[in-house]
Amino acid sequence: MSALRFPAVTQFASNTAMSRDWDDVVSCHQGSRDAHSWSVERKSLGKYTLESSDSSIVRAVAISACGNFGFLGLASGVIEMANMQSGLSRRTFVGHTKAVTGVHTDACNLRVYSTSLDGTLRIWDFATGNQLHCINMPSTPSHLIVYRESSLLACACDDACIRVIDAESTRIVRTFSGHRNRITDLAFSNDGRWIVSSSLDCTIRTWDLPTGYMVDWFRVESVPVSVAFSPMGDFLATAHMDSVGIFLWANRTQFADISLRQINPHSDGSTDGSVTGAALVAMPTTAGLVDENEETVEDVEMDAVYMAPEQLTDNMVTLSSQPKSKWQTLMNLATIKKRNMPEKPAQVPELAPFFLPTTVSVEHQFDFGTSDAANIPTDPTSSKLISVSSESQLARILYNAHTTRVYAPVFEYLKTLNPSAIDVEIRSLPVDDQLKALKAFVCATTCQLKSKRDFELAQAYLHVFIAVFTDIIKANARELEPLLAELRNELKAQWDTVDNLIRYSACMIEFMRTK
Repeated sequence: MSALRFPAVTQFASNTAMSRDWDDVVSCHQGSRDAHSWSVERKSLGKYTLESSDSSIVRAVAISACGNFGFLGLASGVIEMANMQSGLSRRTFVGHTKAVTGVHTDACNLRVYSTSLDGTLRIWDFATGNQLHCINMPSTPSHLIVYRESSLLACACDDACIRVIDAESTRIVRTFSGHRNRITDLAFSNDGRWIVSSSLDCTIRTWDLPTGYMVDWFRVESVPVSVAFSPMGDFLATAHMDSVGIFLWANRTQFADISLRQINPHSDGSTDGSVTGAALVAMPTTAGLVDENEETVEDVEMDAVYMAPEQLTDNMVTLSSQPKSKWQTLMNLATIKKRNMPEKPAQVPELAPFFLPTTVSVEHQFDFGTSDAANIPTDPTSSKLISVSSESQLARILYNAHTTRVYAPVFEYLKTLNPSAIDVEIRSLPVDDQLKALKAFVCATTCQLKSKRDFELAQAYLHVFIAVFTDIIKANARELEPLLAELRNELKAQWDTVDNLIRYSACMIEFMRTK
């Protein structure tokens, strides 16, 4: 039986795009000149054995994003492409001078990426097999992974560093150092924000790509040899030396608000090669129990917690954190009220007392005379309307802002109201006292636009304001002209910024779609 077994698997690749039609897994084996295809659908060995053309050992394998082609990286430096449906060789990529250590393709079958022991990362044309770029790495790359959605490549090098390369610009954009021994595996998170690495120093580390910092690490008893994220990113799977099991680790950021902090990967200060800064974590068990002495996230004191600012830079136009439905409802409030009106007006019930009065007599008779309430004299000076103040809360805030020239409280107050209340407050603004309230509202909107914050709220409030006071603005155009001109110029400047960003994004999307 031992003679029928294949040698130990050194690498395998899979793609489920064509699982129902042909084999979807290809593997290479230790010291073997052949790669074998497998079928996940049938859970068995596939139809074809992919042989190397020059009888050299297969060191790396990959499957294209479409699932139609398999790639073999040979010890001679040659890369061969074979058809997964027929098992026939289709193309070779010649350029490496030493053994290939990694091979991958992009999402659109336009590029092929490979690394080799000759210390280079090469980018090839998928259709012709010609070399497009050759990047000389600072250290020999031993492992290669790709995040196809953003064309980012990550290489584990022999100097225990991780280097991230942008395939579009062919530049090294990030370098992560900190491991004390050879890196065994890498994995991108499902959103491409993190890279998780494992090493022979028994640590598993998480690196944040946008910031370039290490944000998490822990140490295990057994050397991790492989890591992988689940499709939803809620679990991390690891395999360890001298263990035949796969261990699952829960991603706490998927279930709770976790504040990540920058961690210095060299903060342990040890010089003997041991890692003392990372916490030793017990391996998961089938029972899934957590050690009672384990510190929870709330118990750990988090230093230097990053707090996101309200606005990253002054050059950005920032939207508010209010729900989208709030300002959309405000702008369409009249239509919503008209739609919700009843088809028939409510009918007034007949005025009849519940108990009819009776006369004082032997016979039972009803008294249809005039009631005492009708004889009560009425005060002609009294009013049935409840006396209310002529100034609303918004008007008082506007008057105060007009005096102090501080208009931030105006929008802070409007943010606390619902759409109907905002509409009532704006409609209740007084038009006397030389349009003082209206002028203050225009100045508040201009000041908010200059701050480049709450862009959509300023547009919605201004829409309601103009719809309500159009006639008054026209009648007093000469008096309001300086304030309205300043508001118009600020609106145009901010909208040009937003419009340019939208057009730039649309052009980039169209370029990537048609490339």
